Amino acid sequence: MPTICGKCQLVRPQSTDAPIWQCPGCGVAYNKAADARSSAMSSVGQRSHRTPVASDGDGLPWGKWLLLVLLIGGAYLGYQAVQKRGLSGDGMASIASRLSGNNSTEQLAALAANSKPGDVFMYTADWCPNCRAAKGWMAQYGFQYEQCDIDKDHGCKARLDSLGGDGIPYLIVKGHHMREGFDSQEFVAALQGK
Repeated sequence: MPTICGKCQLVRPQSTDAPIWQCPGCGVAYNKAADARSSAMSSVGQRSHRTPVASDGDGLPWGKWLLLVLLIGGAYLGYQAVQKRGLSGDGMASIASRLSGNNSTEQLAALAANSKPGDVFMYTADWCPNCRAAKGWMAQYGFQYEQCDIDKDHGCKARLDSLGGDGIPYLIVKGHHMREGFDSQEFVAALQGK
C-alpha cells in the first residue's frame, strides 16, 4: 500500500530519492505531518489515528496539573486546620513567637531552682511540635514538670477533655490553666503567683 503524506496528501511514488520517513513533495517527516493533521498514513500504509494532546476533553495534561494544584491546596488547608485545632490552643500564634520573654537567663534559672516538680503539669503528645518546643524551653532553664501523654494514656485524654482543653500543650502551672498553649510570659507569671 502506498504512503500518503498527512500534510500535502501526496502519494509517495515508488521511485524517489527522499528518505522513507520524509515526504518527497513537502519535505516534512510523515510523523510530524500525522501529528499536525491528527491522522496520516504510516510507512506501511495503515491509517493511524492520534488524539491531539490538548484539543478536547480526552486526557488533557492540564487536568493533571489542576488535580495536583487541588491536592496541594487541600493538604495546605488540612495542615492549617490541624495547626488551629490540634497543636496549640488558639492555633494563631507560633510557639516560637510565644517563647520569648522579658526575663533574663539568670532570673529564669533562679525561678526554675525554686520550683517543685508538682508545680507544672502538662498534657502532651509525642507528635506535637509545640509540646516539644515547650519541653525544650523548660529544659533549657531547668524547670521540672510532670506530663501526661494523651495518646499513651486514655485517662489523660479524658481528663483533658473534662478540663475543656481542645489543644495541646495544655499546662497547669500552680493551679493556673494555660488553655491557649505554652506562652513563656504567662508561664513565668503563673509560677511567680501573679
